Amino acid sequence: MADLLMDIGRTLLVFAALSGALYFLRRLKVVARFRGSLNVLFLVSSISVFMKSQIPSAYVQILEAGLLASVSYIGVRLADVLVFDILVHRRRGGLPVPVVLRATFRGILFSGALFVIITTSYPDANLTSVGVTAGLLGIILGYASQDTLANLIAGLALTSERPFSIGDWVRVGEFVGRVSDMTWRATRLQTKMLDYIIIPNATIAREYIVNYSRPTQSHGFTQQIGVNYGVPPNKVRASILRACAAVPQILDEPTPVVWLDNYGDFSIDYTVKFFIRDFGKLEQIQSDMMDRVWYEFKREDIVIPFPIRDVRSMAAVEAREQREHEEAVVAWKALLAENGIFGPLAAEARDHVAERLVEQIYGKGEILVRKGDAGNTFYLILEGSASVHLGADASSPQVATLGRGDYFGEMSLLTGEKRSATVVALEDSRVLALSHNVLAGLLKEKKSLAEDFAKALKQRAEELDALQQSVNATKTRAAIPTEKAMLSKILDYFGI
Repeated sequence: MADLLMDIGRTLLVFAALSGALYFLRRLKVVARFRGSLNVLFLVSSISVFMKSQIPSAYVQILEAGLLASVSYIGVRLADVLVFDILVHRRRGGLPVPVVLRATFRGILFSGALFVIITTSYPDANLTSVGVTAGLLGIILGYASQDTLANLIAGLALTSERPFSIGDWVRVGEFVGRVSDMTWRATRLQTKMLDYIIIPNATIAREYIVNYSRPTQSHGFTQQIGVNYGVPPNKVRASILRACAAVPQILDEPTPVVWLDNYGDFSIDYTVKFFIRDFGKLEQIQSDMMDRVWYEFKREDIVIPFPIRDVRSMAAVEAREQREHEEAVVAWKALLAENGIFGPLAAEARDHVAERLVEQIYGKGEILVRKGDAGNTFYLILEGSASVHLGADASSPQVATLGRGDYFGEMSLLTGEKRSATVVALEDSRVLALSHNVLAGLLKEKKSLAEDFAKALKQRAEELDALQQSVNATKTRAAIPTEKAMLSKILDYFGI
């Protein structure tokens, strides 16, 4: 009795020491994965070493077979890690392997190991009767669980055919989601609402499947847009393509395409096709594109029609619009009087310019002008704000913030130079735009205005140079053209 108690004590002590070591090493990924299996192995090993003499000989063989089974199970788990987490994982580009495939692999290997252990430990065992019994039991279970077996077989078929992989966006019947997991029974999709849909594998095998992530991540989408009959088709196409180019998530290749689709009762219908890379953000990208279309159409005076019964006197409407425009021009004249470029001009010349300004609206995040682009338009902020950047996009260093009354684009307007900075709307903003053509006639009639503009441009260039130096003092200062050089550029550009 004393020997038995001592053997039990040593067994428990050794097992506790080994199990405790695993507990302290549990933060290691490999230990955490095999901790349960190793605990079983340590327990069986401790019993085999310290209590073998206390166990009846009839049970020793069972204990040894259990020890071999424990070692075999750990070997199967190691093979699973080697094959799927290392070899297959690399070949699949980091995508996880379906659970059903891994479970089937482990089941086949462990069944083979058990067969070898049984035949080795019990060479006289009659496996024929065991096989017959297992066959009968399998038939009974097969009839009782036909759906389960159908799901298992369908899961294996889906794994071998690979119509989709974990992480793909798919449509299965009426359901759309991202494949998050695949077990022996079902496949789980995560919808755009972050809900889970669990679909039996047998159901998936019977449904049509659309994979939005294969053969490439690029996915095409079409959107129909109706436009007033009075707008030329080429103008509409150009506006829609500019709107697509302003959305970063819309791919440049394949290029967006716009075609005239239908002459409707109230509009000419156009269809735009564009491609994106992230199907999960389709609705947001579509919204951003439609936002940009609205602002483009607003600036280009393109109307999106809708059926409406408008019972108004056109004469009264035109009179009201004319009155509102005249009131706006009065306010614009006041802004020009305070402007560094047009302020020094005579009131008559400023009035001439104010009456030809065009009001435009830009949405938050839109680029008004981009550094390096050609242009000949001057802008005056009427409402809202914008940021000025030294580079060609909004991520480049910001040097200033513009608000009501601030202006930009004077060098492009008067000399034809390319844009020297990028200006981005910080919020929905209204600006006044003045084109090169408006000043051409005015300068030809009154050449002396060019001298006023040259003086204002030189002063403006000095202010901008000082601003850039305050942002980047290490940058080499560029030579500022003299007033005479500025005048020469203006006269050459306008052909005077």
